Amino acid sequence: MNDADRLRWNERYAANPPDFASHPMLAQVLEAGIPEGPVLELACGRSGNALALAVAGRTVTAVDISGVALAQLREEAVNRSLRHAIRLVEADVPTYIAADPGRYALVLATRYWDAAAFEAACHAVADGGLLAWEALALEPGESDRPFRVPHGELGRRLPPGFEVVTEQPGEHTTRLLARRARVRT
Repeated sequence: MNDADRLRWNERYAANPPDFASHPMLAQVLEAGIPEGPVLELACGRSGNALALAVAGRTVTAVDISGVALAQLREEAVNRSLRHAIRLVEADVPTYIAADPGRYALVLATRYWDAAAFEAACHAVADGGLLAWEALALEPGESDRPFRVPHGELGRRLPPGFEVVTEQPGEHTTRLLARRARVRT
C-alpha cells in the first residue's frame, strides 16, 4: 500500500464532513440495467454509490486506500442497516486484485485513473455486465498530466468484447459506460 497516498487521503477525509450522496453517473448505470450479481467499486471513498446499490439489493465490495473513508462508510452502512451488503477492503486500487475474473455485474470507479486498474477492472466484469468509469480529463492545451486522460481514451482502452453504451465529457472529467458482451452457449 502506498503510505503517502493513504496518509494524504486519510487527512482529506478526516478534515471534511461526510457526504454520502451517490454519483450522478449511477443514474445512467441503473437506467442501462445491471444484470444479477455482485458489484465492485474501486477508489470508493465514502461511497454513496455503495449505499445506494446496497439499498437496491446489491452486494458491494468497496475498495479504497483510506481507512478513514472506509470507517465513515462502515458507520453510515451500520446506521442504515446495510452493513451486511457492503464488504470493505482497504487497499491501494492498482495493487488490489479482485478474485474471480468475470465475477462482477458492475465495476465502478469515479474521479479515478490508473491504466493498470482500468485494465484489471475490465477483466473483472461479468458477461453482460457493466463497466462505469469516470476519470479526470486533460484540459484543453494539456498534453500530459498525472492521473488524467483525454476524452475518448477510456473507450479506446476497452478490450475486445465491450460495447460502449455512452462516453461523454463531464465538468473536468470523462465518463464511460460500457457493457461486456454476453457469451452465447
